[in-house]
Amino acid sequence: MDRDFLANQLRDALLRLDQLPERAAEPPAAPEPDIRQSVRRLSRARVALLLRQIRAANALTYSQVQTDTGLSQQLLFDVEFKDRRLTLDELRLLAECYGVSVNDILGIDID
Repeated sequence: MDRDFLANQLRDALLRLDQLPERAAEPPAAPEPDIRQSVRRLSRARVALLLRQIRAANALTYSQVQTDTGLSQQLLFDVEFKDRRLTLDELRLLAECYGVSVNDILGIDID
């Protein structure tokens, strides 16, 4: 597929997702004093959402991603929806499969 076409699809998907109401998350049982843990959760949620969006923009199923990366469909689902953390190797495989860099997924700009 043409990279410009995929970029346009991703841009359109992101615009549509920005217009959707946020899903309500369950409030924590008690306030968290540990800011680092909160930041980690937010970062994981952002990465999970971005991975879902990129996969959708590329019109890939879990089965197709599994074939391309060797990662199980359950792992892919858990990363996208159940707060599962990725290893760096898993993240690299997904970035390569989706045609983006690890830095793009993490939101890091290193030049």
